Amino acid sequence: MKLYIMRHGQAQISAPSDSQRALTPLGQEQTAIMAKWLRNTASSFDVAFVSPYKRALQTFDIVSQQVRMSGHHYCLEELTPESNPSTCGDALLAYCAEHKATNAFAVSHLPLVGLVINDLCRGDFVPAFTTSSIACLDIDLVEWQGRLLWHRTLDDVLMGA
Repeated sequence: MKLYIMRHGQAQISAPSDSQRALTPLGQEQTAIMAKWLRNTASSFDVAFVSPYKRALQTFDIVSQQVRMSGHHYCLEELTPESNPSTCGDALLAYCAEHKATNAFAVSHLPLVGLVINDLCRGDFVPAFTTSSIACLDIDLVEWQGRLLWHRTLDDVLMGA
């Protein structure tokens, strides 16, 4: 199974609470560029997961306009910034196994995105996640273990990498 993990786009610096920080216009643009690129990489997702924070929900909305979300999508507290990486990874894999997913998508935050990848891939090199970055993991749902296949940043996509 392939699990695509995306960090939300650039967000406002301040808001009444961290959960209410919205994407900036630049963050919306970054996300739209990455969503269009992702559409050529993964045409649809069987299941999707998103943090309940505003900036992650906005990121998900932009991506879902470009990439078909053919299955269920879940808003998970386990994807918030301070969540436990192991608990988050277990929740993602359990939902994927339940839905017999072949392609899954998740939107989350720093530092969690890198920590979850590190946990799922048992210490594979975890790249720096700039805003709107996406990583693809190959997940073995029997062993509950993954391997980092690739990581793309906005700069990579703009340079044609």
